Amino acid sequence: MKKDLLVLGAQWGDEGKGKIVDLLSANFQLTVRYQGGSNAGHTVVVGEEKFILHLLPTGILHSHTKGIVAQGMVVDLELLKVEIEQLEKRGISVRDRLLISDRAHLVMPYHKLLDALFERKSKIGTTLRGIGPSYMFKYGRKGIRICDLEDKDRLYKLMKEDGEFVKDICEKVYREKHSVDIDKAYEETLSYYGYIKDCVVDVSRFLMENKDMSILFEGAQGTMLDVDMGTYPYVTSSNASALGLPNGTGLSPKFFENTFFLGVSKAYTTRVGEGPFPTELFDQDGETLRNRGKEYGSTTGRPRRCGWLDLVALKYAADINGLDGIVITKLDVLDTFEEIKVCVAYECEGRHVTHFPASLSMLEKVKPVYKVFKGWLKDTKGAKSLSDLPERAKDYINFIESYTQVPVVMLSTGPEREEYLWLKPIMQEVKV
Repeated sequence: MKKDLLVLGAQWGDEGKGKIVDLLSANFQLTVRYQGGSNAGHTVVVGEEKFILHLLPTGILHSHTKGIVAQGMVVDLELLKVEIEQLEKRGISVRDRLLISDRAHLVMPYHKLLDALFERKSKIGTTLRGIGPSYMFKYGRKGIRICDLEDKDRLYKLMKEDGEFVKDICEKVYREKHSVDIDKAYEETLSYYGYIKDCVVDVSRFLMENKDMSILFEGAQGTMLDVDMGTYPYVTSSNASALGLPNGTGLSPKFFENTFFLGVSKAYTTRVGEGPFPTELFDQDGETLRNRGKEYGSTTGRPRRCGWLDLVALKYAADINGLDGIVITKLDVLDTFEEIKVCVAYECEGRHVTHFPASLSMLEKVKPVYKVFKGWLKDTKGAKSLSDLPERAKDYINFIESYTQVPVVMLSTGPEREEYLWLKPIMQEVKV
């Protein structure tokens, strides 16, 4: 009997996780973000209102849930304060339902400076929110955690040391002028901490002591952006796959034995930023996907790269995450296509490849091998039952199931909260 639920991205992010988490978190008491930071952008549409959350768990939109920012995240306290204030101005109480790990690392102004500097040099395609440098400092044992803010003298010492380190990188390595005022950053950091101080707890202990409560774990970005398993180096700086769940929450892998692992995938493929993208389209079909799918980043506003569904990549994501089910979003974007293609293998220098390779050089060379489906040319937006779906749309979904060997349990049939269709009733397994 599954009690808890993990929802994560099974592609390169932007799969529509925000809506799915918002929808399903109505059935849970706790919702937990466990990795990433303000580089995430989870969009939820409720009636006429649109919410875009970057740091807060999406489940915070439901008044009965507690939202948890766990230790695997890197937290920009300034942006967190802004996000909380924006929701509270819209009548949603936050601070009385929010728990923040005392072990979470901070994003500091000098991390953003480094992010912009590194991006100019390497062009990875980051959001410039300071996420990568914050994780770099964490693993270089130079990071500052939320618990460090309790000791003001130690905090100042750490920030001064970090400031000198960043100054050396900027001026001695990159010959760039350093421009962060550490004294000002110190005062602002303490001010922001005062705003959320009452929310700070030992999150891993809280979760262990409340293991009988129902929990939804919310992933950010997507599996193919995982720092270990994604298209490295064009990845995010955390484990965006299920691999990040134990270390991101501070919980033993055994804790998740009663967790249903649910991956979210678009009916086609997108990615933002640089990096290999085997099924990317540069023709009118790609433009149609972008325009019909409104494919622009909720964090950056950048147009997303668009292409046909890559089942080699999706199968890889299903395997490394151990997915129990898949949600397909934006099926309606394909409604007007006379032909719909799906990548079922790669060709590389005369070889037929059916696994997703680690090598960046190989990924840049592969050519997709497509299976072609006839389009259904009927409106699927807002479909509420299986009988509302054209037979060709059902064939498309069945093929995804057959290839990945994972059941497609839900379709999102539009951006609104109520626009969805259950294909297999997993909620009887995970509902409170």
